[in-house]
Amino acid sequence: MPDLARAYGESLARLVQVPTVTGSDRQNFVNFRKVLAEEFPAVYRACDVIRPGGEDSDALIFKWKGKSSRRPLVLMAHQDVVPAEGDWKYPPYSGTIADGKVWGRGAMDCKNTLFATMRSVNELIEEGFVPEQDVYLCYSDSEETSGPGARYCRDWLKSAGVTPAVAIDEGGAIVEQAFPGMTKPFAMVGFIEKGYCDVKFVARSKGGHSSSPPKHTPFARLAAFMHYCETHTVFKRRLSEPAREMLVGLSDGLSGALKFVTKHAGLFAPLITAVLPRLTPFGAALTGTTMTFTMAQGSGAPNVIPQEAYVVANLRFAPGDKSTDCVAKLRAIAARYDLETVVMECREHSPEVDTKSADFRYFTDTVRKVFPDIGVSPYLLFGGTDCRTMQTITPCAIRCTPCKLSPEQLASMHAADENVDMSALVGAVQFFKTYIKGYK
Repeated sequence: MPDLARAYGESLARLVQVPTVTGSDRQNFVNFRKVLAEEFPAVYRACDVIRPGGEDSDALIFKWKGKSSRRPLVLMAHQDVVPAEGDWKYPPYSGTIADGKVWGRGAMDCKNTLFATMRSVNELIEEGFVPEQDVYLCYSDSEETSGPGARYCRDWLKSAGVTPAVAIDEGGAIVEQAFPGMTKPFAMVGFIEKGYCDVKFVARSKGGHSSSPPKHTPFARLAAFMHYCETHTVFKRRLSEPAREMLVGLSDGLSGALKFVTKHAGLFAPLITAVLPRLTPFGAALTGTTMTFTMAQGSGAPNVIPQEAYVVANLRFAPGDKSTDCVAKLRAIAARYDLETVVMECREHSPEVDTKSADFRYFTDTVRKVFPDIGVSPYLLFGGTDCRTMQTITPCAIRCTPCKLSPEQLASMHAADENVDMSALVGAVQFFKTYIKGYK
């Protein structure tokens, strides 16, 4: 096992060493494909290699022909990564192996997923295995900016008459302390994503010199508006059905009163929605729509009152909350401060996958088989994945890579010192091999 973990770690490190930052020089993606061909030769030998976006995109599809085309399986990941900023323990594109981990941008978001899916297929091909159903590996090149890569993959499948029975993407993982008080790690299996919206709030004025400022300047009004939103419950707290299902799933890893409350989350919904948001940001995100201010801009000089200043807020809509209702509420509040509200990008929450379906149960049963000492729970994703795009052509869109991650590793997502344990790669590859072997 240590030798296998080391071999996997060195292979993943080669993927991390290629800086495939979204929108960067496309030569990076050319180089990345060269590394993939070197690391996974059996995949390139036995599968059809497809560029679904043609010369306009670096998205990739690998088609592994099975015995039947009746229930195609799609395994997803993305090649691209966010920029590496801040102070890193090791250079972010070095793929350094230290302390039993692979360090670098993309090691955990989500080249580990790409590695695990490619490696599992590569090994199965080398073993002479032929899948019962066609398997497609779909790898976007622009997930981090909600770019067109996933759409190119989906549209190619549609044009080829492929209707996947199941699609599996990044999202959840095997997490330590998935919830306060957990007694064991849990595989968080994503079955729905929150909605998304970027909203700009604009304050206008006549401008002027800062030496004789009037009252209610643009930033003063914006600051008052932001303070109101930070100190008031703008969106009603409630326990949605997906949130309730998640808490019930997590109850197996709790004890005492907390176990009882979460197991009967529907009964205790008023208590949960009142208390949980006060305890942790996770609790606030679980029980409603969230909003946080992320960007701001004003004048170009320190002694000039801006004629226009703005802030941007990012919203994540809870299941059941409509974007139009949430934006209308914000628009009304912003008007009190003489602010203009501009919706920049917006999408609703994804459809909910049936967690009682045979395909969803097969996924969770396989997780339990490969990792018998962990819990498994449905997971309401607060973030977004390419899987929402693929979900338009498949009834079962699962967001989870069964790879063990610590709270510190999760916190490194889009931050400095991103890393993944080499031993966790062994479990992830074993999962996908087991899953593919039993998929019918």
